Amino acid sequence: MGFWADWQASRVRRQRVEGYLSHLLREPDMAPLQWLTLRAGSADVARRELVFARRAIGLIVAERDALDDRTAADVAHKLAPVVAAEARRDAAAGPLWAERWRAYTAALAVRGKSESPAARLARVLLSGVGITEPTADELELTTAYVHDTRANLNERLRLAFGAPHAPSATQRARPHVVGERRGAERQAEPLIEIGARVV
Repeated sequence: MGFWADWQASRVRRQRVEGYLSHLLREPDMAPLQWLTLRAGSADVARRELVFARRAIGLIVAERDALDDRTAADVAHKLAPVVAAEARRDAAAGPLWAERWRAYTAALAVRGKSESPAARLARVLLSGVGITEPTADELELTTAYVHDTRANLNERLRLAFGAPHAPSATQRARPHVVGERRGAERQAEPLIEIGARVV
């Protein structure tokens, strides 16, 4: 490709990443916010965790469902200034997001549990508002929320970048875990780490 073609391709990709990121940064819907607020006892805590959950699920979708390995890194790169701006407004925001992101990725890395990945992510979400032992109904509703959020963001990713190709037999035999290096067994780790902040 020549310079002009490279520039155009870079511009198109940037627009796609920014378009997908805009859906990650959308404010929580009122219904789940009200439901979680009743259980958390604080609208601010409930909103913050729903924001973090959507952000984490969006990065997970970009890592697992994208057409190529660059997408998750590109989305995380665009998210970094958002996290930095939050940290400037509130010094605790950056470390808190890093902690929650690690919790979500660690939940996906757990092996040998009968719970679905969505249920494990739901437990992390609920723990973020202080619910460490959820009722069956709380876990069921939160798991449904995780499923819906993932499906929505998967569709947004597909619209922005296109549908992924069918995985090979080897890929189907061993699913990739977010943050895990392909071809190596290791614990989940953040996509990108910048100083003390993880994005």
